[in-house]
Amino acid sequence: MEELPKIKLPEDYTPSEDEEYMSVKQLEYFSSKLQSMLTELEKQELEDSAYYSDEDSRSEKLIQHRKDKKEKIKEALEKIKLGTYGYCEGTGEEIGVERLKANPLAYIVLKSRRG
Repeated sequence: MEELPKIKLPEDYTPSEDEEYMSVKQLEYFSSKLQSMLTELEKQELEDSAYYSDEDSRSEKLIQHRKDKKEKIKEALEKIKLGTYGYCEGTGEEIGVERLKANPLAYIVLKSRRG
């Protein structure tokens, strides 16, 4: 899939269930949110590297947690490019706007998770 056309969203824009699911506006909203999460995570990593010593086990766990989260964010951004963001990896169903607003990294519908 091609790059999404860049659009300027109103500052007060929030996706709604009443809109077309994963419209250009919604994808731009989630892409922006994910990019902000990634930027904040990278900023925290820089701050942490100055604070924790290399031998601190807490720092190792924190570093691994942040690496994992960065990878998930990058995967979600890639899904936006591919046109698969917002759809369950297990069933292909819509994850839902409200769930994605609460957790932009969600990748399955809750009933899939329960089995």
